[in-house]
Amino acid sequence: MNGYSEVLYVLHIALIEIRATERLKKARVFADVVHNVPDMIKAGMAEEEIVEKVMLNANRQGVGDYFLKLFAKAKTE
Repeated sequence: MNGYSEVLYVLHIALIEIRATERLKKARVFADVVHNVPDMIKAGMAEEEIVEKVMLNANRQGVGDYFLKLFAKAKTE
């Protein structure tokens, strides 16, 4: 993958999870983890730095393992 492909894949899956869940708390957590991704891309931030920031947010919210798996999967897509 090149450019922002991995980050965009993770954002895509997170948005699907937000749409599909019936649990408001899960939707809020996932939204908190990824809501700054578009602005970081727009600012030209390197993908590696975006991944680090997303993972910091994910770990803070207790969903780090899930997002780590998403980033691993993104590398194979």
